[in-house]
Amino acid sequence: MSHRIVPALALALWIPMMAIAADPAPAPAAPNYATVEIGELIAKVARRTGKQFIVDPRVRAEVPLIGFDVNSVDYPKLLAILNINMFATYESGGLIRVVPDANARQLPIPVTSDVPAKALDDELVTVMLTPKNMCAAQSVPVLRPLMPQAAHLAAYGVSNTLLISDRAANVRRIVEMVERLDKAAPAGQKCQDWTPPAKSDSK
Repeated sequence: MSHRIVPALALALWIPMMAIAADPAPAPAAPNYATVEIGELIAKVARRTGKQFIVDPRVRAEVPLIGFDVNSVDYPKLLAILNINMFATYESGGLIRVVPDANARQLPIPVTSDVPAKALDDELVTVMLTPKNMCAAQSVPVLRPLMPQAAHLAAYGVSNTLLISDRAANVRRIVEMVERLDKAAPAGQKCQDWTPPAKSDSK
């Protein structure tokens, strides 16, 4: 009797194991994002907003959009997407030019003494500041690392003026830092008492 029970028990254990082995693994969940070519995305935004774009032929990228539909991209979101993909825009005369951000410094962006209040965070702006107390040239090596490579920061020593060209959100931050540094600087500080640091030859 016991000899019959053992094979029966082994068979009872073997059948569920075979069923588990035969059960296919669950399919991986579909990724929650869509990928769109940057030119197609610009065209969609143009149709919805009525804006006109001139796109540099070098503006090419496959853009993954996570958490929102491609048809919900408006102009501010488009600027953020272009920024993260190292492209920049400049609007003039009803036309929006889209170029690689390496060329952004050559765009004829209007010069202001502060960031325009209506400027979008990812919009390019050019600001000139004239600190009252601090030496503008002395702030350049302090502030330049806080800006992307495509941005521009320089000082004109004759008038103690800073020239800043970057996205509006970062320029607002740089302007705030300059204002704080200027307030903390001793009154009447002289630029001629400061010499720029020597450039390192190391790469």
